[in-house]
Amino acid sequence: MPQEPNIDISKFEGKEEIPMPVPRRGHKRPAENIKPSSDEVFGNTGPDSGFALKIVNKYKNIWETHPRNKLISSVITNLIIYRASNYGRAPTVSDLHLILGLLRISENNIGEMNDEVLDKCAKDHPKGLHLIELFNFLS
Repeated sequence: MPQEPNIDISKFEGKEEIPMPVPRRGHKRPAENIKPSSDEVFGNTGPDSGFALKIVNKYKNIWETHPRNKLISSVITNLIIYRASNYGRAPTVSDLHLILGLLRISENNIGEMNDEVLDKCAKDHPKGLHLIELFNFLS
């Protein structure tokens, strides 16, 4: 670090200090992969899976009048996160639209989310895990 010209540090230095240059980091950082191999695939950075909550919160007015609306929100959020992670990317609004379409949820109807399905979803951890088997996420 350079010395300020207006400050005399001679009276602040201790006698036991040895005048040495500050050790600098070398040019190699073993944990940092600066030159990845050409066959390695990198994706685009995007929001984390918590972004699915933000997406669902914008559309939760569709099922807001249902008595188990928090459970429905959790199930849809988990399905969105699962689908996005299946493709190795961040959640998108198109994931939500696909989930709503597959569950047949519309403004007037909660579709496939009847009491029997919601009871099973409430017991799952994470909520709605058994619904993953019903969907073909490759479409």
